[in-house]
Amino acid sequence: MLTGITHWLFGQHSCQERPSVPEIEGIPAEQLPDEDLVLERAIAEWQETERRMARMASQSIRFKRGPVCLCFFGDHHLGSRGTDYPRMFAEAELIRDTPGMWVVLLGDLLDNFVIGQLRRIRDDARMTIGDEWALVRRYLRIVGPKLVAQVAGNHDQWAKLLMGVDYFREVAAAIAPGALYDTDDSRFMVQVGDWAVPVRIRHHWRGHSIYNITHGIERAAKWDHDFLIGAGAHKHRGGVARPFVVGGEQGMGVMVGTYKRYDAYARRLGVAKVNASTGVAVLLDECAKSITGFDNLDMAARFMTAVYGAG
Repeated sequence: MLTGITHWLFGQHSCQERPSVPEIEGIPAEQLPDEDLVLERAIAEWQETERRMARMASQSIRFKRGPVCLCFFGDHHLGSRGTDYPRMFAEAELIRDTPGMWVVLLGDLLDNFVIGQLRRIRDDARMTIGDEWALVRRYLRIVGPKLVAQVAGNHDQWAKLLMGVDYFREVAAAIAPGALYDTDDSRFMVQVGDWAVPVRIRHHWRGHSIYNITHGIERAAKWDHDFLIGAGAHKHRGGVARPFVVGGEQGMGVMVGTYKRYDAYARRLGVAKVNASTGVAVLLDECAKSITGFDNLDMAARFMTAVYGAG
């Protein structure tokens, strides 16, 4: 055996030829992306972002005349056993049928416990995720003709975190395609006649006070000076329309209540009792240049009916 190998090594291949080099076709590991193409794509992305930012900065909702009543709602939590469904849908129909009343949604329309450890909460659920979205669609079909703007809440966005698809946006666009939409923070001008009122809506505002639930909204107004009406949700501490002054003008901080009237989590934490308000209405009158808040939707509807008659 060794003799054969020796003959092969020193006889037939005694010319000491170099070993052959393999020929490889494909994409080698060291081949990096083309820098020029990547930069071109990055610039295109930035230009699209700039266009979107410009559109966001010039958003408006215009009414030829007033008074106009904006009704803010949030924290519906469709799918929860503790949610007051009869009241929610009755109030949706009230807004739909009352002239001059319009809807702004502030997120958390459904429970949507689909991610991480939150999935454990579904062990005690009576409704499926499909049931929850069916209720969302039913609710949006009622308020859709009156819906002018909306932002998503943390519960609404969990589907996007899980799948990378903003399903809430798709449902809202299918039912109320003309309404303004943002995942987090929306600024727009409400024009009533010749009077323009800057509005900003978020589901959750930074800043906290145990004595003033619109503290985060008021602080943002005083720092940013870019809105007179700020509205939020998330707190589950009751509905409030609280006047405040910013830059010498009267503003209004709106914190909506929740339709989740029984909340086991809040009960476990010992959260203070909340008022009975759900949605909060803000009346804009261009003649008096006034902003008036109602934490009672029935009273706001009676006022608008007195002005315009029955719907």
